[in-house]
Order: sequence, then structure tokens, then C-alpha cells
Amino acid sequence: MTSITKQIWKEIEEDVIIRNALEKKIISMKNLAVHLIKKKKIAANTDAVISAIRRYNEESPLEKKFETARKVISISEDIRVTSNIVSIAVEKNKKAQELLQKVVNIIDYEKGELLLVIQGEQAIKLIINEKNRAKVEKLFSQNTIILIEQNIALLNIQLSKEAVHTPGILAVLSTELMIHDINVVETMSCVPEMLFFVKQKDVVRSYDILFRLCRINKK
Repeated sequence: MTSITKQIWKEIEEDVIIRNALEKKIISMKNLAVHLIKKKKIAANTDAVISAIRRYNEESPLEKKFETARKVISISEDIRVTSNIVSIAVEKNKKAQELLQKVVNIIDYEKGELLLVIQGEQAIKLIINEKNRAKVEKLFSQNTIILIEQNIALLNIQLSKEAVHTPGILAVLSTELMIHDINVVETMSCVPEMLFFVKQKDVVRSYDILFRLCRINKK
């Protein structure tokens, strides 16, 4: 592989917008070649850069991994949405850990109520339904509540079994949301489910984007 080809491939792989445009075939290779030559002051003519771009589409191991991930995502089984979610981060200490069992007792799993717990080095984050917020806040009233985020929605993607062993699933899904200017508040996985938390104002757009990516139209 020539040094020019390596440089072009590096530029493409580091720019998700370019890669996405190439994948969807909505960008002229000539225009892209001119753009890269000007932007990076590449010492090569347009034809040489176009040739490198074509080779990237045909040979790039990274792009093949993304292509495989997209194919696996496209056979997802379902996407489920839960609105009116709140995230409560509390200071991580012995008292907070003792109170977690009481939080579990508040949640009615048989009614489909939500409880997700994320433990970091300094904090414990509880993700619950808005309807249980007052009870949980009262429970932790003597413990330090660091941050409360409200108006959150959950998109639960029911992936296929193949997704468990496929690299790049999270990268493809999160990149697609990022391209459409949607901020992911939190993400978790519970194989084979992938959970994305977004602001409630973004949930309709997020669902539409992920639905099209997953091609859930089989039922």
C-alpha cells in the first residue's frame, strides 16, 4: 500500500461523516478527492486520490467490520420505548449501598417498572420510572444526591443472537444517533438487548433513526 493510500484511508476512517456518505453513495469521489487534497495538502493528483478512495471501499478491513455490524443490526427483532424516566446519581458510600435493597423493594417488576443500577468509582446511578422518583428521593434524603436528570426516554433494541459476537454494534448505533445530532444520555447492554437513553424531546427522532437502521418491518 502506498503512503498516499495510507494517508487517504486514515483520513476516511477518522471522519465518520465521510465514511457514512461513502457507504450511502451520496458523495462524489472526485469532490471528496479535491476536498482531501485541499484540506490535508496531499501531494498527489486527483486521480491518485480517487483510486485510493475506491480501494478503501473495496478493501478496508475496518469498513468491512462496520458493514458486518450493520448487517447484524438490520436483523434486530424489535425496539421498545419507555418514556418518563429519571436518573438519580448518589454519592457512593456504605449507607447508599445499604439503601439499594430498599430501592429494590419499591420497584414493582410485575407491573413492568424499571430499575437499573450503575456503580462507578465515586457515585451510584439509579435509573427509575418518574412515578417512583419521590419515594427514592425520600429514601436517600440523608445521603448526598449528586445529580438528578429527568425527562429521559429509553430505547431498548432487541438485537439478534449474532450481535453478541459481532464487533462494532455499539459504534454503529451510537454513531448514527450522533450524526443526527442526538445526545445519548446513557447506554447499557443486557445481552442481546442494547439500551439507549435520550432526552424525551429526542425520542421520536431517535426511534425513527434506529427503526430504519434495524429494518424492523418483518412482522
